[in-house]
Amino acid sequence: MIKTISLFFVILITFSGCAYFQKQVKDETPPSKQETINQVFYGFPDIPIPKELEFVRDKSFIYETVSLRAGVMYLTGNVDLQSLENYFKVNMIKNGWRFVNSFKFREISMNFSKEDKTCNIKMSRSGFSSEVEIWVGPAVADRSMIERQPQGIQKGTDKN
Repeated sequence: MIKTISLFFVILITFSGCAYFQKQVKDETPPSKQETINQVFYGFPDIPIPKELEFVRDKSFIYETVSLRAGVMYLTGNVDLQSLENYFKVNMIKNGWRFVNSFKFREISMNFSKEDKTCNIKMSRSGFSSEVEIWVGPAVADRSMIERQPQGIQKGTDKN
């Protein structure tokens, strides 16, 4: 009889512990999360994130005004860098982004643009975890702003 009661309490504690952890995981999801079949969108509806990556709220932020949304999303997960690079190349283009360029050595940095904003995705691997930083900001609206330079600096001249 004592063994039956002890077994019952062990099972009760095990199931209540599992329910506690499931509730805790649900509370940690960001409020503006939208999901599709194999991807998630955090804060930016046109930047897909693979479900294997976990959003790190403490290192991420999104700044929003009436006409602008910019920010940094920081994600981690055990995903191969080459797989991540292929994922972002395919899915960013599907969401209306234009691939600009990429840099590869130990890290991979990819740049994308749209008519009114730019996106930089930096991926690195440390141990068993991949770290992804996604920077989103406004594109320069007026081409003349690029051509304006501080007094004394002119294109094609070197003052050394």
